[in-house]
Parts: sequence; C-alpha cells; structure tokens
Amino acid sequence: MPELPEVETVCNALKNRAESRIIKEFKIYNPNLRWVINRKIPDKTANQKINLIKRRGKYIVFHLDNGYLIIHLGMTGIMRLLKMNVSTVKHDHFDININDKLLLRFNDVRKFGSVHWSESMNQHFLIKNLGPEPLSEDFSSEYLKEKSKKRKITIKDLIMNQQIVVGIGNIYATESLLLSKIRPNRRCYNLTKKEYDILVKSIKRVLKKAIKAGGTSISDFKNLDGGVGYFSQKLKIYGLDECGICGEKTYNITIAGRSSYYCKKCQR
Repeated sequence: MPELPEVETVCNALKNRAESRIIKEFKIYNPNLRWVINRKIPDKTANQKINLIKRRGKYIVFHLDNGYLIIHLGMTGIMRLLKMNVSTVKHDHFDININDKLLLRFNDVRKFGSVHWSESMNQHFLIKNLGPEPLSEDFSSEYLKEKSKKRKITIKDLIMNQQIVVGIGNIYATESLLLSKIRPNRRCYNLTKKEYDILVKSIKRVLKKAIKAGGTSISDFKNLDGGVGYFSQKLKIYGLDECGICGEKTYNITIAGRSSYYCKKCQR
C-alpha cells in the first residue's frame, strides 16, 4: 500500500500539473471502489477551481472553491496524467478532466482505493481522527512518549497507528526502527526518552530520504507519469535477507499480521 512518501510524490506531481486549473468534468466509469463513488461528485466538482492539492496522511486532497475532493490510493490505486480521448482499460474508475488536452485517470485493480466529496475536510470520517504529520513539529519525542503511556502494544504498532501519527506504513516503520536500533516487538512503554528522541529523528530522516527518491516501488506503486520510486534501492532491511548495516542475517516475525524484519545484532 502506498505510504506517506509515495502519496507525497503523487501530490507534488499533481501540484505542478493540476493546481490552479478548473475541473471541466468528473467522469465515472466504474463506481465500485472500497466505498461506492458518490454520483453527486460530478455535479459538485464541475467548473470548480483546484486552489490547492495537499496530502493529509495517506490521502490526496483537492481544495476546491466549494469543498474538498479526497482521494485514497488504497493498495493498487494509480493516478495517471493522460491525453484526452485515450481509451479506458480494465479497472479504470474515474477521470478528472482538467483542460481540453489533459485528464487525470484513476485505475485500481484491487478496488481498495476511494474518492470522496466533503464540504468540511477536517470533519470527514476519514480525516477527523488522524494524528499529526510525522514531518511536522507536532510530532516529537515528547508527544510520542506520552502516547505510549499505559499502552502495552509494540513500538511498531504504535508508530503505525494512524491516530497516533499518520503516513507511516510497514516499510518505513521497519526501516526507521533499524536506524534507531530498536527491535520492532519491544513494548512501547519500555522505551526510554532517549530512545524516543532517536526514533522520531530516524522516522523524519527516513521519510525525507524516501520522498527525495520518489517513494518505494515494491510491487504496484507508480507515479503520475508511470515511473517508479527508487527508495527500494536504498532499503536497509525491509524484504532483505541480510542487514544493510552490519551484513548479518535478518529475521522476520509477524506483528499484527504484518511481516516485521529486524536484525538481532543491530536492534535491541
């Protein structure tokens, strides 16, 4: 599933191509996504200016004059910039026509993505309970340690909880914990303030590097022009047999149903 760096990569591309343009038409081909596409969206968005395109967590948000268009890529959702009159293919769900020559098309093989309309973004059910952005000043070691109190979950579960901090999925949680020398199955309440200092800095560092590399393409992720993200070439442990720091064999355990790679030598 695309995580924060992948969504940020798509958002940055959308800003350059679609921001400040007028939505001439929102055309639905197949409404069956995780939530059925609201048939009112074409009328709500017609002739509306795209004032701003911004990421919130793993969501792409189009700020229009009269409300917000909220898009989630799900597991296999892809936004593509295409020329007008390009024929649709299987799993195409909707188009956003932004001028006479170009359109944005959403394709989703597994149909876990979604698109929503809201007049109040911060009150939308997908947005209102989200935690702070990990690259913001609100996400600090003091904040994270406070959230860990009275919780018996693992540290990996804590940083992947979208109500605690947004956008950190399996790949970046795994990489950040290696960089912090913290084993993923440690109970979060056992970490010291110093360890939280290191972890928060590591999360920010890993995410910034991943954004610079255009995200990580493990299987399905592609950017707006169909290219892939190159952070997969910089991974130190996720999906690897050997630790990228010390070269020792890696181990893979399951935490909350997810594969969790770690190094016994590097991580305590």
